Amino acid sequence: MRQSAEAISYQTTASVRAKWRIWARTLRNLFAACVVAVALLGGASVDSVTQIHYSINSKVHLWIWDLIAWEVEAIAQKLSEQFLHSADHLSEAEQAALVQTYLERARRIGELEGKIERLYSEKGDAAREESASIQREIEALRSEQEAIRPIVEVILEGQVATTLRDQGVTLFGRTFPPVWFTFTEPPKKLVVSPRGRILTAYYVMLQPELPADERDRIESAIFEEDNLSAYIANIGGLGAYPSLVIDRAALDWVLSTIAHEWVHNYLTLFPLGLNYNTSAELTIMNETVADIVGEEIGRSALERFYPEVARELAEREAAKESEEKEPSAFDFRKEMRHTREVVDQFLALGRIRDAEEYMEIRRLLFVENGYPIRKLNQAYFAFHGSYGTAPAASSPIGPKMEELRSLTPDVPTFLRVVRGFTSPEDLDRALEEWRASASRQGPSDPAIRVSGLPVVR
Repeated sequence: MRQSAEAISYQTTASVRAKWRIWARTLRNLFAACVVAVALLGGASVDSVTQIHYSINSKVHLWIWDLIAWEVEAIAQKLSEQFLHSADHLSEAEQAALVQTYLERARRIGELEGKIERLYSEKGDAAREESASIQREIEALRSEQEAIRPIVEVILEGQVATTLRDQGVTLFGRTFPPVWFTFTEPPKKLVVSPRGRILTAYYVMLQPELPADERDRIESAIFEEDNLSAYIANIGGLGAYPSLVIDRAALDWVLSTIAHEWVHNYLTLFPLGLNYNTSAELTIMNETVADIVGEEIGRSALERFYPEVARELAEREAAKESEEKEPSAFDFRKEMRHTREVVDQFLALGRIRDAEEYMEIRRLLFVENGYPIRKLNQAYFAFHGSYGTAPAASSPIGPKMEELRSLTPDVPTFLRVVRGFTSPEDLDRALEEWRASASRQGPSDPAIRVSGLPVVR
């Protein structure tokens, strides 16, 4: 039975929770202290590091998300689903229809919850009676969702796993690790960056129920009291195991996100994933690989199991591309990349206040053009810049990874090449070798040596 993240966090047995929390919090505190020391304070004293670390934690400790407790419950749930919620009795068409019904109902729930929020923002307590009937409708829809959620998850897991196998992405002859995810509202992510440069110096996952006013209070307090840039981000998925994915999104996004998070699970078996937090560059490399492969697998799954949806999406994308070619169209990617470039220049010159004033001016421009960005600061860029293909990124890693993928013949080869990377230099070497191979012998070359290891196509 699926429950909210908050309920799950408090329903694990006391002995298991106590045992794992002690170790998890000890390791987390030690790691965070080291990160803060290196990124924020350089050679400052341990006392100063500890002071900043505990200052940030004191502002969020009531909202820290308990990963260990969630994992214990979620894994047990997934194991039971394998036996209790088979979709084998349904045809592929029936499975696809059930998934679309679930996602449409999830979208409706989101709309109704938004309506309640608007009522309260406009009428305050006077909205209580009017919102009661809407809340009853929400509860009825949630009950219907809960009845089919486990089998919908099993169906989507099977569709992504089948697509991975069809493209040859296997370990030991099968999809490994198994594709496991759950439709749960993921935690929010607090990202802290120095004001003088853009990097993730500290982060922590916070409970998904964190209210908007508390989020703003935490960000402001970190800025005013610790002189640091803070941004609390909503995330669409989390590469825990099972992965967390939100269900109030389009089908193509859901499939791509399930695949994206599976790539993170896969990479943790290899050096690239094991070194995710070793440096900002390796974080970007991990996220970019997951983005590239996740999008490719998700799109293939959509075309295989939902061909009509795929055709409609292709038509919308073609229409959007045509609109963006109009001179009057606002190009979000172009404007965000320009914003990042100017901010980097300001910070390189030590003009922190100018950079922050400029970011606020640009934020208002984005809002005016239909992009409701709540906060645009150094921490925002530290979070969104970790995705190398994102508009907020300024790292060359994203374009390099995309070029490497274009030179490799398929997804399995691409993953075999990148999974052993432990530095940006590994990416550069592999890219040089694939470029040389393409120039010298063309794409039909049956085998190529990458970073000293033979990779067979």
